Amino acid sequence: MGGDESLPNPHDRFIRHFLAEIDHVRELITWQLPAAVVDELDLTSIQPAKQSFVNKTLRENLSDLVFNVRLAHDAGEAMVVLLFEHKSAPDEMTPFQVLRYMVEISQERHRNGQPLCCVIPIILYHGPQPWHVARSIPELIDVPAPLKPYIPQFSLPLIDLSQCSDEELRGKSIFLATMTLLKYIKRDELAEQLPGVLSLYRQLLPPATALESLEVVLRYLVNGTDRITREDLSTLVAKSLQHQGTSLMPTIAEQWLEEGREQGELIGKIQAFQAVLGRETSQRDELTKLSTAELKRIVDELTSAIEQNRSR
Repeated sequence: MGGDESLPNPHDRFIRHFLAEIDHVRELITWQLPAAVVDELDLTSIQPAKQSFVNKTLRENLSDLVFNVRLAHDAGEAMVVLLFEHKSAPDEMTPFQVLRYMVEISQERHRNGQPLCCVIPIILYHGPQPWHVARSIPELIDVPAPLKPYIPQFSLPLIDLSQCSDEELRGKSIFLATMTLLKYIKRDELAEQLPGVLSLYRQLLPPATALESLEVVLRYLVNGTDRITREDLSTLVAKSLQHQGTSLMPTIAEQWLEEGREQGELIGKIQAFQAVLGRETSQRDELTKLSTAELKRIVDELTSAIEQNRSR
């Protein structure tokens, strides 16, 4: 699992890590899209799109997960662009955001002298409550019936994990373990589900990349949820990464716990420095969502502000 640590949202970072594995992209496609659609796609040809497609404004709102895939029964250059976007909370403007993104993709292809092609958007939603807002442009625009033909329309496949039963997510695969983690990351039942999820990761992750992948998962648990305390999480991780009485992953567990201690010290410094400067003290819950690098940057900024005050 590889990804972009510069993203401020832990959910965005985790999804990027997950979809960096093309096999996971294939599983998500076959899991979500109708069989007749999947049959038209050459899933062996899936590749991340080389172009960014998005301008700065769009990049702030969209995950920029775009993949090219060729048509299965066409020997020419025809292809489909797969657009993935993830939401951790319902957003009624999602259809409009996706429409803008689809237009950006088409404009980029036109500028590059490429033919326009089909763009299939897939929304992955993992909020605790069902998706209850618009899934199409017509739902956003209230006009008399005679005017409706002039409103853009397209299908917006939505994976609503809150509506997926545990039975649907049961199975021995990294993909289903990840879907389960996403489903419960904001729910009180997270602690009940974690042992099974972590056990599957321990069993199924390739040995060569297991440590790196588990680090991604643990960072997500630390920064992406408030449904379990750090102490309880430490206990669950220690138990889940045990196998036949011996620790299977001591290195990552030790690194993670050490990082937790470092983050705790940085958060304490931030709150103390803010008090010295007479600033509003940041809430600990909000600070724990930031990465160690982001916390260090804030400490450096506050330290500079204190030094400047002393020199006056």
